[in-house]
Amino acid sequence: MGLISLFKNVAGTVGSSISSQVADQYLEFFTQDSLGQDILVKKGVNRMEKGKNKGSAEVISNGSVINVPEGTYCLLVNNGEIVECVDEAGPYKWETSSAPSFVANKNFGDNIKQLVGDTWNRMKMGGEIQQQQRVYFVNKLEMMNQNFGTPSPLPYADPEYRNIYIRLNGTFSFRVADPVTFLRNIAGNVRDEYTVAEFMGTPAKPQQPRLEFLDNITETLNKCGGPYPNGIMFSTLPSHQGEFRKYMQECLDDEWLKNRGIVVEAVAISPPTPDDKSRERIEKIDEAKIFGSDSNALNAQVALGQTEAMKLAGGNANGAVNGFMGMGMMGAVGGNNATAAALGNVAANPQQPQGGFFGGAAAAPAQQAAPAGWTCECGQAGNTGKFCMNCGKPQPAPASAGWTCECGQAGNTGKFCMNCGKPQPAAAPAGCAKCGWKPADGGALPKFCPECGSPLQ
Repeated sequence: MGLISLFKNVAGTVGSSISSQVADQYLEFFTQDSLGQDILVKKGVNRMEKGKNKGSAEVISNGSVINVPEGTYCLLVNNGEIVECVDEAGPYKWETSSAPSFVANKNFGDNIKQLVGDTWNRMKMGGEIQQQQRVYFVNKLEMMNQNFGTPSPLPYADPEYRNIYIRLNGTFSFRVADPVTFLRNIAGNVRDEYTVAEFMGTPAKPQQPRLEFLDNITETLNKCGGPYPNGIMFSTLPSHQGEFRKYMQECLDDEWLKNRGIVVEAVAISPPTPDDKSRERIEKIDEAKIFGSDSNALNAQVALGQTEAMKLAGGNANGAVNGFMGMGMMGAVGGNNATAAALGNVAANPQQPQGGFFGGAAAAPAQQAAPAGWTCECGQAGNTGKFCMNCGKPQPAPASAGWTCECGQAGNTGKFCMNCGKPQPAAAPAGCAKCGWKPADGGALPKFCPECGSPLQ
């Protein structure tokens, strides 16, 4: 009792003669069009019974034909239990006098026999199959374009940037590899059909298998990441689809095949995007790598930074002098003048082409005259303001400056006369020390304050 292949066992049943024999010799004819990308399981429809319906839709008559199309499995169910499974396309005759044929390829034929072989004898009653029989067609095509996306950034151990967080999206595909397990554990004896949407859900409303796929992406990323040479940079993940698919299959296939009869067939991912903090960190690392490998780029960046600092110092609300003093102290901490070092490097290498900030300076002379100005005691030359550009110290007074003693000695810079040793005379007060009164015209002070009467001289 079982399905007999007409191509293999009935002589002369080839080509167009199949349709005529079906119409002339067999009671019923079951078949199914392509299930496409939306339907996973479809109940077979009784297409013909000598031109009329015998009225027993849940019984397959002895001698009926089941036409199995390409890309489908065919399962026969008796009283809710699977008794036959075929995965080779072609017409088959339902013969109650023979044993189950279990026409299946090597991929799952042995497993099918083990799963349903023992149920056959329990269902024979006087040589006839009793009560309800159904034909189910299970889609064995690759179910493609299953979109996925991580709802939040996932941690990734990038070999270049270390621990970062990335968002990932793409598509994956799956297929039914064990139709008996799938019908038994997932679809069941459906009345009409069981769809991909019922099984996987949608990205907006995912079912459990789609959520399990997303959960296992984290495990897959852990396998893709890590240090060189095995670690994959996050930006090159799309070019390693093979490894990504292999890791996803390792995470899911054993469990999915055992419990649901399906396997992951392919995974395609779009370029991942880091979150804002990770992006900022990546940009800093890339910038440091560029400056570390290209001294010209570093010099240009330093010069630009100093230029911007000078602009800010010039517009300082507390005065340009304070701004330049801050720049001088910054230079003192660094131990040198960064701008002078950058410009000196450019001047020392005139043969190298300069780009960016120094792009138009190729025709300028390699060396220029030393800048005019005064030299600070820290060694900074070319100071033109009242304060040193490097350390911020004030410009020293000219050598001829100083106070003149009553003995006639001029140029005294200390508190006592260099000639006679007399102390430096106290400066005349500018106003009243008690009440703060000052003459309006800046003239000489009277002997007594006109406001409080305190003596002023």
